[in-house]
Amino acid sequence: MTSGKIVGAAPLITGILLAFQSAGTVVQNGLSLWAVSSLVGGCAAIIVGLGILLEWKTFEVEPTESNRPSAAVLGFAAVAFFVGVAVAVA
Repeated sequence: MTSGKIVGAAPLITGILLAFQSAGTVVQNGLSLWAVSSLVGGCAAIIVGLGILLEWKTFEVEPTESNRPSAAVLGFAAVAFFVGVAVAVA
């Protein structure tokens, strides 16, 4: 069984990289739709990673018989994923 803290490291690291890259783009080129949306996606991924690593109640996994993550985790992950896809396509 995978540790919850190991699972939280991936979105945290990805979010940090995406947020810093986006912030640099915003500083150099000013505000644009893609830079701001990737910055928001990076911040969302950071929140998901921190929530999993710090074991916030919102990010708890339901009992083992269902083995489904909570709706908040899925929502944050979906936002981070779609913003990341939008940035990658552009």
